Amino acid sequence: MSIETGVGGPRLLAQGPIATVYAGRDPVTGNDFAVKMFPGTFDRETSAWLERERKALAAVRATRSVLQIDDVLTQSGRSGIRRELCPGSLAGLLDSGARLGVPDVLALGAAIASALAAAHGADVLHGGVSPHNVLYRASGEFVLADFGVALRRRFPRDPMYAVEYTAPETLRDDTLSPASDLYGLGAVLYAALTGTPPFPRHTGQQPGERILQVLREPVAPIKETGVPRELSATILRLLAKEPADRPRDVASLARLFTKLRSPGGEVVTGESFDVPSEEEPVDVEFDDFAEVRRPVAAPVHAAPAPVQVVQAPPPGGRTLIREFSGPLKTERKLPWKTVALAGAGALAAGLAVVPLVLGPAEIGGQAVPVAAAIPPPSPVSAPAPDVKLALAPPKDQSDHVQLTWTAEGELDFVVIMAGERVETKQLVAHRQRSLDVPVDPARRYCFQLRATDGRHIYTTEPVAIRGARCNP
Repeated sequence: MSIETGVGGPRLLAQGPIATVYAGRDPVTGNDFAVKMFPGTFDRETSAWLERERKALAAVRATRSVLQIDDVLTQSGRSGIRRELCPGSLAGLLDSGARLGVPDVLALGAAIASALAAAHGADVLHGGVSPHNVLYRASGEFVLADFGVALRRRFPRDPMYAVEYTAPETLRDDTLSPASDLYGLGAVLYAALTGTPPFPRHTGQQPGERILQVLREPVAPIKETGVPRELSATILRLLAKEPADRPRDVASLARLFTKLRSPGGEVVTGESFDVPSEEEPVDVEFDDFAEVRRPVAAPVHAAPAPVQVVQAPPPGGRTLIREFSGPLKTERKLPWKTVALAGAGALAAGLAVVPLVLGPAEIGGQAVPVAAAIPPPSPVSAPAPDVKLALAPPKDQSDHVQLTWTAEGELDFVVIMAGERVETKQLVAHRQRSLDVPVDPARRYCFQLRATDGRHIYTTEPVAIRGARCNP
C-alpha cells in the first residue's frame, strides 16, 4: 500500500529529524488518519519484528488506550505506518505551561498503565514512554502510541533525546524491559503532576551532569499540595534506580489509579481542560516532533488487562560496545571495519564535552586529536576518594587493541579513543574492566580512561600506541 491509497489529499503535519508526518482522510469512510514516514525502508528483520508487534497489539485492541498501527506503507524507497489521528500530545500541553490536576493525572496513569499491561501481556515492550508519545483523542481520552522496539532499533534518535524520561539501565547499557517502561510511566506522571520532569535541564548545565543525575541522584520529593500520599509514593517507586525496586504488576497500578479517582479516594478536584473543536486546527505529535498547544479534557481510561512476564527484546537489540563520536551525536561506524553498535546513547555523549590538545605525531605535522575532558563535578563537602584508577599499557593486535584497567569501588567507565585524521570516539565500558577496541592497522592512536561514581569524575593520563604523542 502506498501513502496515496485511500488518502483524500494527504497534507504535511510535521517534518522531524527522523520521520515526516502526514494527515489524510479516507474518502470511503470519511475517517481522518495520520501517516508517519521514515527516511528509509524497513529491512527484512525490521519488517518481520514490526509485523509481530503489530499483530500482538491487535489482539489487545479492546484496550482503547493502546494506539494501534493500522497499516504499513511503502512509497519511493521509504516505509511508514498509518494510524489514528489524534489532536495533540501531553508534551504539547506541558510545553504550553498547562498543569494537570490530580484527577487528570490519575486518569493519565490509569490509561498508560492499562496500555502497558495489555502490551506486556502480549509480549510487546514500548521502549520509550515519554510525554511525546502520550496522545489524546478528541474525546479527551489519553492513549499511548509508538509501541515496540523494531523501529527504535532501525531508526535511532539523538543520544540526549528525552533523557529525562529514560531509565538508568537504558542509559547505561541500552536495556529495554517492562521495568524500563514503568520508569517512563513514573517520569511522565511526575512531569504531569509537577510541571517539570524528574531531572529538568538547568541553564548552563552540561549534558554529562544530567546523565549523572539520572544514573545516581534521587528524585526530588513531590511537594504539590492536595496530592494523595499513595500517588506520590507510587510515582517515586516507579522512578527507583534499580529495576527490581519498581512495582512489577502494572495492571495493579491501573487499578490503584482508578481507585484513587473514585469517590472517597482522597482526590482533590483539579483544573479541567477544553478539548479542541473540530473547526480548530489540529496539531499532531508523533514521538519526536510537532508541538501541541491545545489543552485536553479529563480522559476516560480503558479497563486494565492482565499482565504476564514478557520476553527480552529480539537478538541484535543489545551490543557489546556502545560508541559515540563527539558530544550529542548519533551512531557513527569506524570506516575501516564494520562494528555492531547500539543506537542512541547518552552516557558517553554526556561525558565528552571539552576537547583536549594533543602534540603532533611524526606524520607531516598532523596532530592526533583526543577528546574529552568533562564538566567539573558539582561541589561536594568531602574530597574525592582515591580510587586508584589506572589504565594498563594497551596491547596492539593490529586490527584491534586490548585495553585493561584497575580501580577501586563501583564505577562507570568510558574509554576515549583518538586517532590521526579520524573523529574522536567515546566507548562506554559500563562497569567492566577491559575492552577490545577495533582500530585501523595503519593509524596511530591515543586512549584515555574516564570513570565516575556519581559524585566525582576520575581521569587517567592518555596513553599512546604506534608512536603517537598525546598531550593532556
